[in-house]
Formats: sequence, C-alpha cells, structure tokens
Amino acid sequence: MTGAALVPLSAGLLAGTPALAQDTGQGAEEAAPIIVTGTRIKRDGFSEPTPATVFDAETTQDLGIVNAGDIVELIPQNTAFQSDATAGITAGADVGASFANLRGLNPDGGTRTLTLINSRRFVPTSNGGSVDLNMIPTAMIERVETVTGGASAAYGSDAIAGVVNIILDTDLEGLRLQADFGQTFRGDGKDYHASAVYGTSLGDRGHVVIGGEYQRVKGIGDCSDVRLWCAEGWDLFTNEGDILPDGSVTGYNTPGSPTYGLPNYIIGPDSKQAFNDAHGVVRNRGPADPAARNLRFNDDGTAVLDFDPGIYVNSNTFGPRSGGDGESTYADSDLQTPQERYVGYLYADYELSDALTAYTELTYAHRTASNSGVTAGPRSTFFVKPDNAYLPDDLVELLDGTSFSLGKDVDRQIPALNEVEADVFRGVLGLGGEIGENWDWDIYYQYGSNKQHRDGRYSRVNTEFQYALDAVDEGEFLNGTANGNIVCRETLASNPDPRSQGCEPLNLFGLNNLSQAAIDYAYRPVVQDFDYTQHVIAGVISGNLFDGIGAGPVGAAAGAEYRSEDGDVTHGDTPNYNDYAFTFGTDYGGTIEVFEAFGELNVPLLAYVPFAEMLEVNGAVRWTQNTAQNASTGEEKTTDAVSYKLSAIWEIGAGFRLRGSRSRDIRSPGFQELFDQQVPTEAGSSQGVVDNFNIPGSPGLGDDDTPILNGGSFALKPESADTTTLGVVFRPDFAPGLRMSADWYQIEVTDTVTTLPGQRIVDFCGEFDLFCDRITFAAPTDITFVDARQVNLGSLDVRGFDFELSYRLPLYDVFDGGDGAVSLRLLANHQYDFKVQADPTTPVIDYAGQTGPVLNGGDFNPAPDWIWNAFLSYDNGGFNTTLSFRHIPEGIYDVEKIGPQDAGFDPSLPDSINDNRVDGATYLGLAMSYQIPIDSAGNRYVELFGAIQNLFDEKPPVAPGGGGLGGSNYPTNPVYFDTFGSRFRTGVRLRY
Repeated sequence: MTGAALVPLSAGLLAGTPALAQDTGQGAEEAAPIIVTGTRIKRDGFSEPTPATVFDAETTQDLGIVNAGDIVELIPQNTAFQSDATAGITAGADVGASFANLRGLNPDGGTRTLTLINSRRFVPTSNGGSVDLNMIPTAMIERVETVTGGASAAYGSDAIAGVVNIILDTDLEGLRLQADFGQTFRGDGKDYHASAVYGTSLGDRGHVVIGGEYQRVKGIGDCSDVRLWCAEGWDLFTNEGDILPDGSVTGYNTPGSPTYGLPNYIIGPDSKQAFNDAHGVVRNRGPADPAARNLRFNDDGTAVLDFDPGIYVNSNTFGPRSGGDGESTYADSDLQTPQERYVGYLYADYELSDALTAYTELTYAHRTASNSGVTAGPRSTFFVKPDNAYLPDDLVELLDGTSFSLGKDVDRQIPALNEVEADVFRGVLGLGGEIGENWDWDIYYQYGSNKQHRDGRYSRVNTEFQYALDAVDEGEFLNGTANGNIVCRETLASNPDPRSQGCEPLNLFGLNNLSQAAIDYAYRPVVQDFDYTQHVIAGVISGNLFDGIGAGPVGAAAGAEYRSEDGDVTHGDTPNYNDYAFTFGTDYGGTIEVFEAFGELNVPLLAYVPFAEMLEVNGAVRWTQNTAQNASTGEEKTTDAVSYKLSAIWEIGAGFRLRGSRSRDIRSPGFQELFDQQVPTEAGSSQGVVDNFNIPGSPGLGDDDTPILNGGSFALKPESADTTTLGVVFRPDFAPGLRMSADWYQIEVTDTVTTLPGQRIVDFCGEFDLFCDRITFAAPTDITFVDARQVNLGSLDVRGFDFELSYRLPLYDVFDGGDGAVSLRLLANHQYDFKVQADPTTPVIDYAGQTGPVLNGGDFNPAPDWIWNAFLSYDNGGFNTTLSFRHIPEGIYDVEKIGPQDAGFDPSLPDSINDNRVDGATYLGLAMSYQIPIDSAGNRYVELFGAIQNLFDEKPPVAPGGGGLGGSNYPTNPVYFDTFGSRFRTGVRLRY
C-alpha cells in the first residue's frame, strides 16, 4: 500500500462489473486485501454489500470524456440538476458548476451526496457544500466509484444519498499527453482541451505524479436565437384571472369569457413575457386611461402604435403570455455556460522506513464562468407621470392626465452578465505504515481553501431608477415655460434627496434612447465574495482482530476525525445594498466544527460449506458532534448524532450472491442552510406577490403584494435517513464474463431541510392551518410579510431498483480465428416512488416519473421512472469502437396537475392542464479510437480518437420549466434532455 488513507477498490472492479471487487477464483484467502468504497476494512476480494457502480479511465477515454462531471452523468442514479446546461437566465454563484446529485436528493443550498477524492473529503467549492467536479483533474482519474445510500457510518455527514469517490492514479508511470477539440454540428459550443501528466519513481522508495489540465468552453448562446425547437417558445401559461385588451377578465373559471372551458394551465407555444418589448409598452392596467393602454412606442419614441399583448396575460401584467408582440421568453437563456478552467495536481510518497511512508497531495484549480440573463426594467408598480418630458404628444393626449405602468425590455442597451471566478487549493500531508503483519495505520492533515468572486453587471437601483424615470423639462417645471433642458424632478425639489445628486434622466421610450450616463446612474454593479477554508485531521487503523471462527479473519477498523470549516460571504462596500432589484443577499458567515469517531467490524461466519460458499456480516457505527457558530448573530449550538450500518453478503453457490444492508444516516445542515441571509423581495414584483386565500376569486399568480424573506435558518436541526438495500448478484459459471445485479433500495429521510416558496406557505396556512406563524396579516385580505426561510419539514421516501449487467465475449469463443472481443454494459434505474409529505396532517405527494418542472425551490429533483444507459464495445488490439445508448421514457409533466391522460380530469378543476405528459427521448453516441504503437511492446503509443454524442440530433421534448414568475429557463427540462444537439470531439493522446 501507498501512504494513502484509504486504498479503494481493487483493479478487479475495473472490468466494469457491477459491485464486484474482483473475481475470487479458488478462494478468498488468496486474494489481495483491498478497501472498497463504503467500508474502512480491508476485504479479501469480495464485493461490498451495498450497490456500487464503477467507471474506469479506459471506459471514459473510449467515450471521449474529458470532464469529471460528464463521467458522473453516465450513472443513471445521478441527476445532473447543476451543470453547464442548466444556467439559463439564473444569476447563480454556481453558474457552470457540475455537482454530483445521487437519487436527485440534493436540497436547495445543500447536498446529500458526498464527493470524495481518493476517499477523502474535498473542500466545498460552493456555499451549499457541494464540490464542483470541474475542479478535479480528469486526466488523472483512474476510476469513479459510486455507492448509493448508506454511507454515513463510513464517511460521515452528507452521504444520505450516497458517495461519489473519484480515485486518481497515484501509481502512474511515464508520460501522458492529450489534446482535443469539440463542437456541435451547428458550429457552436466550441470546446478546447489539453492535459499533461507525468509519473516516475523516486529511487527505490518513492513515487511522484504531477499533472495539469486546461479546458475552454465557448458556450452556446441564447436559446431562442440558436435552436429552432427553442424558437417555438413552448411554455406553461395560467388561464385564470387573465386580462383582455378591453380590460375584461377571462379564465377557465369565468363563464362566458373567451378561454372558459379550457383547463387552468395551458402548455402552448410562442412564450413572451407580459408587456415585455424593447420599444416600451403601456401596460393594460390602472391608473392609465383605458384609451392609452396596449400601446407601444415607435423606434424613435416619438409616437405610439398598437401593441398585440397576446393571450393568457395575467391581470398583474407580469409572467408569461402566448403570442403577440415582443421578445421571446427564451431570448436571454444561454444553452451552455461559457467557461474556462485549469487544474494542477501533485502527488508524492516516500518510504521513510519499511514500515513508515510519508505522502502529500496538492491540488490547485481555477475556473471562470458566466451567463447572460435578464436586466430588470421598470417594475409594474413604477408609474410614469403624464408630464414626463420624453412622452410623445399623442400619448399625452390619450393619457388625459393619468400615470401609466411601463413595460420595457432593456436588455439590448443594458445587457446583464453574471460572472463567477473561483480558485481552489487543497493540500494533504500524511503518514502511514504497518504494525506487525496484520495492521495498518494512517494519519493525515488536510487544508482546503475556496475563494469565489462573483460580479453582476447592471442591477437596477430602485430609488435612483425612479428618480431617473421621473424626467421633466426644467423650465416648464419651474415657471411653466419649456427650455428643453430635461432633468430629474427630484433634483428640482426644495430639499432634494442626496441620492438624486448626479441623476441623469432615463428615456425608456423607443429603441436605443438611453444615455450611458443615465444607465450608470440607475444601474450599478453588485458583487459577492465567498471565502471558505477547511482544516481536517484524521486517523484510521485497520487490520485483523483474530483468525475468526474458521471462515476467515475478523477484520476491524477504527478512527477519528476533526474538521473545522469557516466561511464568509460579503458584498463589498455597495451603498444602499438593500435597495437593488437583484442582489446576492446580505453578508453572512459562520464556523462549523465537527468531531467524529467511528468503528467497523467485519465477521466471516461461513465459508465453503453447502449453500454457503461465503457468509459474512459487517457492522459500522459513527458518533458525530457538530458545533456551529453564526458570525452574524453570535449564536452557537451543538448537536450530537449517531449513524450506523449493518450489512451482510451470502454467496449461495453456482454464481448466486445475496446482499443487503440497513443503515441510519445523518446530515447536519450546511453552511448556506444555517447562515444564509437574504433581503426580502420587493412587494409587487414578480417575486413579491402571493395569492391570498382570504380574497375570493383571486388569480393564480397572486393578488396580494407581499415582501417574502428567503434564506437559511440557524434553527435547523440534522436530518436523518433510514436506508435499506436488498440485492442479488449472478455470475454464472456457464457464461464466463457475464455479471448481473439487481438491487432494491429505499431511502426514508425525516426532518428534511426544505425551502418552501412563499406561496406554498400561504397555501399550507389556508388549507391545513400550518405555518400561519410565518405569515404577518395586517387584515385577512392583506398579508404584509411571509417568512420563507428554510425549515425542517416532513419526509422524503424514495424507492426503486438498480440494475446492472456486463458481459465480455472474446470472439475466438464464438468462431475459430475470431479477433477481438465484444463487451456490453447496461445500467438502469427504476424509481417507482418519490413520496414527499410536508407534515403528517398533509397529503403524501408521489413525484415519481415526473420529468417536467422542478418544484419546491429545487429541494428535490424528481426523476423519470426509468433511465437506461448502455454501452456496446468492440476491441481488437489497439482499436476500439463504442456505441452508447441513453433512454428516457415518457414522463409525467407535473404530478400535482391533472391532464386528459389522468383519471378525474375536468377542465373546470383549478389543477387542470391541457397536456400532462412529456415525450421520451433516446440518444445514441458513437466513439472510435486507434492506437499506433511507437515501441515493440505496445506500451507506448499515439492514439487517435473521436466521439459523437446525440448522433441523430434528437430534439428535446416539450417540458417547460414552469413559466410564471420571471419566466422559464427553457421550453424543456435540460436535466434529462439534451439541449445541445449533435456534437463531436476529436483528439490525440500520447502514452510514453
């Protein structure tokens, strides 16, 4: 063994067999001892009792994969909710990042999937605790091991859904170079990648590996501009309380209206945002005179023309509508995040003596990413006065002294940009050695640092914007005689607000009439800096307690770990920070200290007896103490928790193996969940309105302007989960090379950390008398505040089956003279239950099979009922060709709605929808590679490779992301469906 703290799965697993550490042959006692992900004990070659999936470097290279995030996406149990394909218009700090998300269980602002590097934690690269897989040197990956569920006893908090363990090749010898290029068949999405790795011995006692990797992705632009399927503009519209051009109301529940008889929710094409147009539009709402509504300005802003508002325009005059004039909802949704990354890595070990090894591991990674988005124009409640100096005369006459609400798409002149830059450093220094013949020990110190800087360009400053919007002629205002000098009205007041100093008036009427000085006054940049440090001291000892009871030695492991994590989120010296349309929240910070002690025991009970070639049980227990201190408030709290696992393997004979496990897993709330502070949303904005249940006949998008407070909560307590797995593995003697496994799983999470949208809190109060203490009522028909910070709420209950099959068939076994071998690998996940219950008094909702929008603020990610991934390969000498296959079946759009395909459908129901199904999709890929030897042994070679994804350019099915407040990101679900289209990668590798 090297000095690594844990030596994971042996090379026998690299053949791609499901959860098989290695083929044991004639006897376990002759197999090399290993440590498998999910346990801390050296095992004698048998697989672990919990389901595991492994992808090795050879497989990923055959597929042309150059990013660790893409490797994890091969696992059907993973839900790629956060990736370079999901940014859209969202100005997030994690734009372009790629997180592991097993079973779709990651909550908003946290993680239930533990990501390890060489079996050790990696410093979190997001304030939610996740690890960005872009920061991992893909060129050095030896394999990726995944254990789904039941890993807290072995590895600690965050492992409720499982562990993704990325093993780097620390034994590498020689030089590896690679350069490659990829892009879509449409010419966008250009991707440049190169890597270099070198490993060599240090005399007879040491080894060093050093490497670096660079990747630049130019990204894919605005969805509706670059893809025809996106230009169709499918979205979800609400058919309730919608306003017609004449001011009357229509809806599914308004008899006699044009849309009466249609369902409440409509999936349809040509989505635009209400009264959103680059010219500027007079909204169809008071106090504007009805004669002046539904008009837009001409290009110069000197006259008004008729404006087609489309249909399904909510009476609040924001949100999506179908058809009419204006820009597509998807005009600002990047399909792929442009980004650049480089990673450097060093590993070295040296035997100080025959029983003592010192080692170190250093990683530095840098990544930049950006996405465009929507720039905030005037709020619907920012009214333009009738004496505004820029108004054309024809509109002034129609207004007849009334003010109006202006709709305006300002993105052309004020383009939004969200940029994130991150630097990560991780260093490990450790000692390991042997005690006698049967025991090994390891102790290490780890330091990690993540520094993330985020810039948001052009965020609207509300007060300044309103001052600049209120433009008057100076002379007319002062003495009634116009002098042509247009200024901000506030600057002419007898005692003007100091913030009006330097005010430049905004001319929002027509195209390109904004001065840069006005933009700079009314729009300012916002910044966020996230600094996070991690210190870990850990030690483990493992070996054999005694020879056992005749079936093999009893193995044991024990250890302890201390971890300290400290973080701060700050926002510079931005003045009046709480008065911005889009900010990144307020400053917050805190410290989390964790002390853990664990023990594990593996007991072989039977070996080589009838009906039990092997029977062994394994048990593990971990005690965790978590202390958190809130830097903003000075609060401190300590929690204690115990996690455990009990598992067993029974090798019956004839290639049959049964396995099972039962575990109690825990997860303490993370940094963002505990400490995050937010600014309440703007009352009356698209994020600051609720549908008050005390107002009869209210529209679905809301009728009560209400500030809503989001963010974390220091009152959160740990989650717990009970995980059960039962499975069978079959390795028939009559078909050498065939391996099959099937495992049933159940994960029951209680006290789940949950983000409830403000509207959901109001609904729970009205329907179930829950969370009413989180609502401030000034009167039954006036909600003045909603506290929507995170809570421990209810339960998640996930059930399903994992299947895996691998088969390698040498062709000489089929016919004489056959060359090469054919390999098949199939992985599938069938998730038949994803039950969520907010409270024992509320109904259970089963989200299984949903492939439409993500609900509840992204606190969980429903999955299709089946996901199939398959790989068919042919190898002959240095040649490989691999056909990949991924299938997503037809799914439910939204399990909380009722469509014509569902029992009980009636268009008069408030949850009715015109189509509640999402079409399935099948994606094929083709990869080829050929090695050209440059030495007689064939160990050194040049390899040419190429790969195509989405071979037949399958367009994604319609599955809009929910529409409504702020619009959808895409007209499909990019978590499951490919939005890039056909694309290729080609390159060259050198092994020397």
